Amino acid sequence: MNKRIARYLAYNNERKKKANAFAPAKATLLFQVVPFLLHSNYPDLPGYVDDKACPYGIYYFKPEEAVDAELFRRFFPNSMALNSQTPSPFPEKPCIHSLKTIGSIGTIAQTDVSDCDYWISIRRDELGDNGMALLEQKCRGIEEWTMKKGTETHFFLMDIEETREDRFESAAEEESAGSSLKLLLKDELFRTHILVAGKMLLWWLIPPGLSDSGYQSFAEKLVQSNTINPDHFIDLGYLNAIPKEEIFGACLWQMNKALDSPFKSVLKFAYLELLFRNKEQNVLLFSDQVKCLVTFPEKQVSGATEKLPLTDIDPYLLMAREIVAFYQQDETEGKRDNLIRQCLFLKTIEGLQSEKRKQKDGGGRATELTRLMSNWQLLPDDAPHFLKFRYWKYRELLSFGTQIHDFLIETYKRLRWIFTTFGEQTVVTITQRDISILGRKLFTFYEKKPNKVEYIRSISPDLMRRNDVTFHVTRVSGVDYFYAFQGALDDNTIKESADLVIKRETDPVTLVTWLMVNNIVGRKTRLHLTKTFLPLSLVDLQQLTAAMMDFFPRVHFAHVSAEQLLCKERIERAFVVVNMGKEPVRGSKTLKSTMISANSYGEYFVEHFTTLTQLKNAMRTLLSRHYVSRWNKNLEFFIPNQPEAGHINTMLQQ
Repeated sequence: MNKRIARYLAYNNERKKKANAFAPAKATLLFQVVPFLLHSNYPDLPGYVDDKACPYGIYYFKPEEAVDAELFRRFFPNSMALNSQTPSPFPEKPCIHSLKTIGSIGTIAQTDVSDCDYWISIRRDELGDNGMALLEQKCRGIEEWTMKKGTETHFFLMDIEETREDRFESAAEEESAGSSLKLLLKDELFRTHILVAGKMLLWWLIPPGLSDSGYQSFAEKLVQSNTINPDHFIDLGYLNAIPKEEIFGACLWQMNKALDSPFKSVLKFAYLELLFRNKEQNVLLFSDQVKCLVTFPEKQVSGATEKLPLTDIDPYLLMAREIVAFYQQDETEGKRDNLIRQCLFLKTIEGLQSEKRKQKDGGGRATELTRLMSNWQLLPDDAPHFLKFRYWKYRELLSFGTQIHDFLIETYKRLRWIFTTFGEQTVVTITQRDISILGRKLFTFYEKKPNKVEYIRSISPDLMRRNDVTFHVTRVSGVDYFYAFQGALDDNTIKESADLVIKRETDPVTLVTWLMVNNIVGRKTRLHLTKTFLPLSLVDLQQLTAAMMDFFPRVHFAHVSAEQLLCKERIERAFVVVNMGKEPVRGSKTLKSTMISANSYGEYFVEHFTTLTQLKNAMRTLLSRHYVSRWNKNLEFFIPNQPEAGHINTMLQQ
């Protein structure tokens, strides 16, 4: 048993080393500073709660070893928490039994933008409702502080007893849509977690393949025989299979996650298909395979019978290899297995593309990742091309994004059809409420409506953003066409760059709106304009783009709240562009304008008006039905620089 514990601790340490090698500053924050803050409570430290009843502290955590004097001064130079004259900021009795990460941190899938989800194991009956609320308040304060430091963190307070009995949907509801994920969430915890501080999971020491009762019996014998000290472990229960009733809801959830993070969701969605299409009612999970490789290397594992060195064991690689093997079983599935390898490869190199990281890394991490994936037979067929994906043309990125979304949609259709064959005796675990929430998000993204700005099926919003975008205007048969090109082009190079066209519209405001909504342009995007016969200037486009980005928050579909989606959609803000073409204003009859509105579902709409009367009627509707107005500070006007700007502004206020 001591050897198994030693192997686990070595594996856990290797995972931390991987996270540190990828991003040392971030690893220091996640594995040293954050647990230090959870273990202390002092007025000048982040996360302080001014209530003596606030519970805090982690079992067996040694704050002086985690954060020495130098590190403390670096992060908290003005704090008096460790001053010799200050009462100890640390607890007499800690309340956090175990602090773990869950997800991609310390795996091949970690990127520069990876957030960190912490699973905090506590006992609700020890804290009470007030203690739970105070600890949650403390966690929110630490989350806000880490965000200011450039790292997104989330804390989930999980009761040990409820987790053991798989009753934790309410605590995880905001992140996981509650009823759609239960055992799958627990499987991900077992499969991907890093023990940051506190007690080790007893699960690692129980042989795989047991029944629930067999697990319980084995655990009891470990304690009764004094093989382990139960105070050093937490028992979150066993997990030997996943009921297919849960998978349907999980499919809906992953479809929604894919709208913001498609690479990872493709892998998880394919995992769901693997589980769902298995002929058995209950299917063994990958968490047991990870356990075999780490603490039970003598056990045979399907598809991974070799004894890998601890340094090469990676939860995402293991899952990907099983999925690829699954899709290779049927000749008709051939293209899917390479898509899985491509998505995994892009996910792994996503964080290696910045020039700063390339210079710092010297290509070492990319070489190591390529070696590791090659050893696992997971390199895509066209790996060299995918290594250069940051330099792909926009149309290549869009084409691959379309492949990903098509895979997700077709897989969902297959799984939905299979589920209908289960019969009435199969009860879906996802609630109707969560079906409504998740379904609404999908409609928001995919559904077409009049005047709606269509979302592109992209690889990911961040990867679609261009460093340079060039606007170009042409007139054909009396109609002006406005183009957006990828790159910095001029009047000569634009003629040979038809393959760099991103979008064409007959109106510049519609084009800019589409570019902003789809994150093609960002705050650091450089805009260019070729010579034009119109009064439109580059400054006009730059100011319009900046004003719209300041006014409209970026949409993250995963973060649209359940409350918003369960209510009827409403317009939350509107932006009006007046006389962008700088045409002469003759009274109010010929005043052209464009209104861009955003609703509570995350949808954008563009409407054009040719007269001031039409615009004012639309503004009255916004005020009476949606409470959108200048007075409520959710309506804004943009008038490009022109001689009649003052006169136009007066007309709007009349």
